Amino acid sequence: MGTTTITQPAYWIKQWHALNARNTAFRGYGTAHTWNRMAARYGRDDEDEKDKRETGIAETCAFLEHEGVSFKGSRILDIGCGPGHYALAFAERGAHVVCIDSAENMIARLREEMPESLQENITPLHADWHILDLEEHGFTKAFDLVFANMTPAVTGPETFMKLMDASRQWCWFRGWAGKRENPVLEGLHRELYGGESNLFYGNFIIAFNLVYSLGFFPFCTFRSTGWARKTALSEAIEFYSNFFHSGETQPPDELREKIARYLEKIANDGYIEYAAGGHTGAMLWNSNDRHT
Repeated sequence: MGTTTITQPAYWIKQWHALNARNTAFRGYGTAHTWNRMAARYGRDDEDEKDKRETGIAETCAFLEHEGVSFKGSRILDIGCGPGHYALAFAERGAHVVCIDSAENMIARLREEMPESLQENITPLHADWHILDLEEHGFTKAFDLVFANMTPAVTGPETFMKLMDASRQWCWFRGWAGKRENPVLEGLHRELYGGESNLFYGNFIIAFNLVYSLGFFPFCTFRSTGWARKTALSEAIEFYSNFFHSGETQPPDELREKIARYLEKIANDGYIEYAAGGHTGAMLWNSNDRHT
C-alpha cells in the first residue's frame, strides 16, 4: 500500500481528523446547546462592534462580486447562518437565501427580525448540516453559492466536502487560520482538566490544502480579528457552566462549583474582563473549475 503525500486529498483529510482530535477544549462552541443560549444576545454589540461587523459584511460582499459572484437572482445556501447578518445582506442585493442553523433559537430570531420586504427572499430552516440529507431537501447542486462563514457546522472534511455537493458553482469558507486565543477559556481548561491549556487551532490552512489537492485554485483573503468582553460574574458562571456541559462526565454541580471558583478568583469588582482574538482566512472557489 502506497503512502499518501501532501498532494493527495487523503493526506489532508487525515490531518484534519488529527487536528479535531486535539481541539477538545472548545467543544462548547460546536454545540447547538451553546448557541441556543447565546442567541438572544449574539451580535447585539456596542456601536463600534456593530460598525466593524457591517464593514466586514460589506467587504465580503464586495470581494465576492469582484471575483465573479452575482447576487441578483442567485440562490444561496448560508450554512450556520446565526441570526442572519450575511443572509440579510445577500437578500438586500437580490439573492434568494436558504438559511440553516442547528440552533433553533437562532432561526427563531432570524424569523422574528427579518424585514417584511425581504421575507420572500429568505427561507430559514432549522437543520443540522452534519446530518442533513441533501437529496431529501433537493439541495444537491442546487445553489449558485454555498456560504460557510465561521461556523461550527463545518467541523471536518466530511461536512466541508458537502459544500461542493450542494454547489452548482461557487463555494465560500471562512475559518480560524492558526490559534484562537481566549485567556478565560484557556484558564478554565487548565482548572478543569489540568495540564496544558490546549489552545484551539483553526482548520482553514488544512481546508485550503484539501481544496488545492482536489484541483482547485481558490481566491483567498485573511483578516485579523479581536474583541474585548466585560461580563458580570454571575452571567459568566452561567455561560461557562453550560459551555463545558456538553460531553462532560463530571456531575453538573461539581463542574459548576469548579468553574465558579476559578472565575471568582480572576474577577475584578464582580466582572470578568478579557481580550481574545486571532486570524481568520477565507477562500472562494468555483466547483466547476477543477484542474487536473
